[in-house]
Amino acid sequence: MTVSREPNTMMKVVILTHNYRVVGRVYVKKGARLTDAVCEARQFIAVAEAQVWERQTGNHLLQAGFINVSRDEIEIILPADAVDCECDDMGSLGTWLLQRRHDTDEDQQELDLDVE
Repeated sequence: MTVSREPNTMMKVVILTHNYRVVGRVYVKKGARLTDAVCEARQFIAVAEAQVWERQTGNHLLQAGFINVSRDEIEIILPADAVDCECDDMGSLGTWLLQRRHDTDEDQQELDLDVE
C-alpha cells in the first residue's frame, strides 16, 4: 500500500520579525495560499535557502540552506514577488520602504511647489 502525499511547491518569501528580515523559500501545498501554510504550521516554519539581515541596521547576518523561524515571532510574511524591489535589496526592506516613502514625499513637495 502506498501513501499519497500532497505535492508541495517552494515559494520565495520575505519574513519580518521584530529583529530580523528573512528571505528564503517555504513549502506551500500546491494550489494553497501562503496564509494557509502559515496557519497550518506548528511552532516553527521551515525556511530553505535562507538569508537573514538585522532589521534595524540592514547588516547581513547569515546565509543557510535551512533555518526554522518561530511562527509566533513573525510580524509580516509575504511572497517575495509581491515586494517591489530587487531580492538583493530585501535585506534592507525597511530602509528601502522608508526611502521610497521619502522619495514620494519629495516628489509631492515638488508638485506642491510648482502649483501656485
